[in-house]
Amino acid sequence: MFKPKDWWTSRHRIGATRVVVSVLLLVNLFVFAMTVATLRQGRRHAEEAAALSAQNLTQVLESNLRGDIQKIDLALFALKGEMKHQMATGGLRQELLNSYISQLFSQFPDLSSIRTANAEGRIDHGIGVQPGSTLSISDRAYFIEAQRNARAGLMISEPVVGRISGQWVVVLARRVDHLDGVFAGVVYAVIPVEHLTQSMTLINLGPHGTVTLRGGDLGFYAKYPFIEALGNVVGRRDISSTFQALFQQGQTSGVYTARGGLDGVERIYSFKKVGNHPLYIHLGLAVEDYLAKWRSEARRYWIFVGMFTLFTSALAWLLHRAWRRERVRAREEVQELRGLLPICATCKKIRDDSGYWNQIESYVQAHSAAQFTHGVCPECADKLYAEMRESPDSGA
Repeated sequence: MFKPKDWWTSRHRIGATRVVVSVLLLVNLFVFAMTVATLRQGRRHAEEAAALSAQNLTQVLESNLRGDIQKIDLALFALKGEMKHQMATGGLRQELLNSYISQLFSQFPDLSSIRTANAEGRIDHGIGVQPGSTLSISDRAYFIEAQRNARAGLMISEPVVGRISGQWVVVLARRVDHLDGVFAGVVYAVIPVEHLTQSMTLINLGPHGTVTLRGGDLGFYAKYPFIEALGNVVGRRDISSTFQALFQQGQTSGVYTARGGLDGVERIYSFKKVGNHPLYIHLGLAVEDYLAKWRSEARRYWIFVGMFTLFTSALAWLLHRAWRRERVRAREEVQELRGLLPICATCKKIRDDSGYWNQIESYVQAHSAAQFTHGVCPECADKLYAEMRESPDSGA
């Protein structure tokens, strides 16, 4: 026979299915949230690592360039000392001074020349200087500064085209005085811009990384990757507003992210002043390079999340279908009496599961969707009317 607990069991199964579906949805939300949090943390770590790497690389380049400048400056001091020694012992001697310059130059294979120029700016001694040369550097900014300022220290020029080599070069120069303190000219070393660029290739910047040497006003000096049309960019100040703001605040080093430069690529930048010199190392690591590994991991994460979502969604759909079928079946069972019902042969009462006898109307209404209305069938009506006619009180 049909038992009420069967209906409750169906309800419990339906409820359990709903709980499982809800749990699957919550698990999907949790997996999604955890994936987003993990990827955000991974990106933040990648950015922090890139910032630290940019700072370290900038420090390496700054230290190397500062060391090279110091060595060259010591050579210029030595040359000044030799010139003063010759001045004090009978005057400058062409052959002897050129021999001394050659010895100095042999210690600096990355220089293109070491030379001297007299008080009028005429190049008179050094590597590549022809006897009787009339070439002059009197119009160069570093020469004018040395001529004007008796206390001028080491002067570093912006990139210029060499008067002898015809190449783009950067010049390091120092003032030379006669024994009485009167301006006698300059000693200077010539560094090819190409060498400055090549020294930047010793570090790994990634496929889209860049490093730039800038002057005291952030004007362009040298860059890696190398730019062929150097004359078109020398002195340009293609920098982001962020870098400009940090520079104006007097900061000599820093890290920031911006989209800028000559190519408009987004990078994390690090900059540092080269010692006390009017030079800045400006290095950038491209976002697309240092996030490449993170993006690859992110793709794998999202593929997993997608597959997990598809699986759980399919499972939830199957459970939902089963739940719907169970609900329909439960309704049918509630509305339909099945099996054997113990019924009294005389009074027609039905015995329930607790052993109580109930009127058939009460039992059926309690265990189905049926409702009762009362009437009299023809046979009962004939019998009832016959009894009434035979009754002595009927008035017959």
